[in-house]
Amino acid sequence: MENYRKSVLPSGLTVCSEFIPSAYSVIIGIYITVGSRDEDEKKAGISHFTEHSVFKGTKNRSEKEISLAIESRGGYLNASTSREWTSLYVHVLPEEVDLAFDILADLIENPEFSEKALEAERAVILQEIKMFNDSPESLLFDYTFKSTFGDDHPLARLIMGSAESVNNISPRDIKEFWDSSWTSERIYVSAVGKINHGSLCDLVNKKIIRRRGDVFKREFPEVKSKRVNAIAKSDLNHKYVALSFPSFSYNHELRFALLVAGTILGSGMSSLLFQKLRQELSYVYEVATFNEFFSDSGIFGIYFSTDESMLPNALKATRDLLGSLNFTEEEVSMAKERLRGNVVISLESSGNRMERNVKEEICKGKRSTIPELLKKIEAVSMVEVRRVVQNYFKPENFVLTVLGEKDNVSW
Repeated sequence: MENYRKSVLPSGLTVCSEFIPSAYSVIIGIYITVGSRDEDEKKAGISHFTEHSVFKGTKNRSEKEISLAIESRGGYLNASTSREWTSLYVHVLPEEVDLAFDILADLIENPEFSEKALEAERAVILQEIKMFNDSPESLLFDYTFKSTFGDDHPLARLIMGSAESVNNISPRDIKEFWDSSWTSERIYVSAVGKINHGSLCDLVNKKIIRRRGDVFKREFPEVKSKRVNAIAKSDLNHKYVALSFPSFSYNHELRFALLVAGTILGSGMSSLLFQKLRQELSYVYEVATFNEFFSDSGIFGIYFSTDESMLPNALKATRDLLGSLNFTEEEVSMAKERLRGNVVISLESSGNRMERNVKEEICKGKRSTIPELLKKIEAVSMVEVRRVVQNYFKPENFVLTVLGEKDNVSW
């Protein structure tokens, strides 16, 4: 029996919930469809800054009271910002749902945005940026978006912004951004667990009264990929490598074929890349494919790190492998079975269910059931997989990003 329900409230706000009778808890997320790609370049990081700022106190609760109200009852409260949305979420016992949602709504409706608190949080974010820049994998993927889409493309903007752009954001900027962007038609509430849909809608109607905003349309300017993007960083023992190309949107007809092809190529220890670059040639410790689907585009890539002396050989071996791909029906069948298993196992997590449900609603306006999702994976044909390989997995379609190398690298 399908226990999923969706309602679009008169305010324009969307509520979706999935009731799980056996659950011992409830997770509730509020998603606002604004992220780093929707920002002014000079104010890059303002979505992330705003997400941080609402936790600094509301008209009803201090910063400590916000966290203590949830944590003292064994719950968990957090938030995140991505390229296309900002989310606040709470995980609690069923008897704490009213309190939990009251706090989420308070963060959405009544942030204080005091100048003193925002200046303190600016210092925290600047520390977060420094910490991020000390993580080579994180830094590599930010540069990879710039290589793939172009430095000035909205999808290439840094989610946290830079130290310079964060220092350019004033308290007034944050208030204006919150007022203009956190509007009702951009807000989605997603809940999973032991939750009653009608009661949740009543809470939303009562607690969230954000106004409607202006008509919102995202920009997608021309992609200006860099063939090779080498970034010098002297304090690394490894060279961190990504090969990538702009791929498909969430709704693209070849999305599942790309997932199947990517699984064969670089998902897990049995994948072609792992078997070749690590097991056979010992060029790398880890290697994998990655992908992300957005509302109007996507990114697909290969990631590995290797010693400087191994870098040319690892790149050549990868190029040779890409140039010789010829997947068999057995490989495709096994990849589909693996994907089906991955999907079902991932949905053991209520947090994963919450996010999948809301992403389906945001991108498609309708959430696929799990059987429907598994059928889409099973329906992927050899023709579609070959189309992906022949048209997209050509070595010349990939751009190269290398962190830790400023020259002597080519693709």
